[in-house]
Amino acid sequence: RRRRRRTAYRVALVSAAAVSAGTVLAGLVPWPVLPHPALLLYGLGLGWSAVIAALALAGPWRRSPLGPPGFVSAVTVLVIALDVITGSHLQRDAPFGQAGLVGGRYYGIGNCALVSYAAGALIWAAWAALPALRAGRRSRAVATAGAIGLFAVVACGWPEFGAKVGGTMAMVPCFLLLLAAIGGARITAGRAMLIAVSGIAVIAAVAVLNYLFPAVTGSSDIGAFVGQVLHGSAGSILQRKASANAGSLTGTWFTPLVPAVVAVTGLMLARPGWFRLRTLARALAAQPLLRPLLTAVWLAGLLGWLADDSGVSVPAAGLPFALPLAIVIVTGIAGLEGADGMSGMATKDRTAARSRPGG
Repeated sequence: RRRRRRTAYRVALVSAAAVSAGTVLAGLVPWPVLPHPALLLYGLGLGWSAVIAALALAGPWRRSPLGPPGFVSAVTVLVIALDVITGSHLQRDAPFGQAGLVGGRYYGIGNCALVSYAAGALIWAAWAALPALRAGRRSRAVATAGAIGLFAVVACGWPEFGAKVGGTMAMVPCFLLLLAAIGGARITAGRAMLIAVSGIAVIAAVAVLNYLFPAVTGSSDIGAFVGQVLHGSAGSILQRKASANAGSLTGTWFTPLVPAVVAVTGLMLARPGWFRLRTLARALAAQPLLRPLLTAVWLAGLLGWLADDSGVSVPAAGLPFALPLAIVIVTGIAGLEGADGMSGMATKDRTAARSRPGG
C-alpha cells in the first residue's frame, strides 16, 4: 500500500510539473478563435500534460531519480525555446505565456515562464551530465551540461528570440555554479565574484551587439537601452522597473509571503537538520550533485525576482513547476540511496578527495 501511495504521489507531481509545457503546446490548435476557447485551452493543456507525464514515467529513464523530472524539464525547455526561436506563437495567451490583455510583450519568454524555463534547463543539464559523471568523465559531463546551458541562455537572451534581460542575468550564474559542481571545481572568492557578475556581463555584451548591429541581431529594447544609457535617459527606466519590482510585494494578499518562502527554502537547503528534513539530508548525502543543483534552481528563483520588474511573481509562478520536480528527485534519491550509482558517486568523490595531496 505504501508503494502504491508513493507511486501515486510521483505520478501526480510529475503531471503537475508537465502542465507548464502542456499549456504552451495547446497553442498548436488555434483555440482562441474556436468555440469555447477556455475549455479548449485547458482541455488541450491537460491532454498534452498527460502525454508528457506518461512518456516521462514510462520511458527507459523511469527508474532513475532524475529520469522523469529530467525528461519533463527537457520537454519544457525545448517547447519554450523552440517557440521563441520561431516567433513565440504558442505562448500567446497561454497561462504561463504572454498575456494579450496586459500587453507587456508579444514575443519572447514571459515572466511567468521564466523560473520554469531556468529550473528546467538546470535539471535537464544535471540529468544529461550524470551518465558521464558516473563513468568518471567529468570533462564530457561539463561539456554536455554546458551545451544545454548555452542553448538555454541563447534562446532566452538573444534579442530576436527570448529577449529576456532578467532571465539571462539570472540563468548565467546559476549554470556556472552547476558546471563548477559537475567539474569538481572549488568556488573561491575570486570565482564567486566572477560568477556574481557573469549574468550582467553577458546581457551587457548582448545589448551592445544589439545596439551596434540591429540588422543582424534584430531590433529590441535590449539594444535600445544602450542608446538610452549613452544619451542619459536610462535612469527613469531603471527607476520605473525598480518601482514595479517593489510594488509586486503588494500585488495580492499572498505576495508578501513569497520572500519568506524563498528565504525558508534557502535555509532548508543549507541546513536541512534545522527543519528535521531527514529525507532531504539523506538525499544530499547520497548524491553530491543534488545540493548544487537545488541551490542553482533556488538561486534562479531569487535572481529572477531581483532582476525582473515583475518581482516576487516570478518565483511564485515557477513554484508549481520546480517544487514538484524537486520533491520527486529528493524522494527518489533518498529512497534508492545505494541504487542507480548515487551512493557510489559519493564514495568515489570522497575517495578522490582523500587521495589528493593534503586531502
